[in-house]
Amino acid sequence: MKELIFKICLVVSFFVSTMSFAQSLNKNSLLSELNNTNGVSLNAQEKASYEKANADLATGLFNMDKKNLPKDQRDKEIDNLFDKRNNSLKSTLGPGKSSGLTKNINQTKRKIKLAKLVL
Repeated sequence: MKELIFKICLVVSFFVSTMSFAQSLNKNSLLSELNNTNGVSLNAQEKASYEKANADLATGLFNMDKKNLPKDQRDKEIDNLFDKRNNSLKSTLGPGKSSGLTKNINQTKRKIKLAKLVL
């Protein structure tokens, strides 16, 4: 009986740890996902501006996540950070390229809202 309870505890702890790991994003994986240009060609200056906007977004997200805000306030903060990024991209890249780069960002935003960010 003790052995059965021990095995059940091990299985439960395994599932809890894998689920929490799967829901976390670290800064490197977040930046690699954000820096994906989805086929839009950028020159060196545009790429540097794009990567800087994404780095600022990632830093803001990790700083915000340390505050342990309630879910609705956290979601609003995430939306504000993404809006700030999009406005920065529009001013540096122009509306044509920035819209091509931001059209697939909703999936990333949804992942971030569901995930706990880790360093």
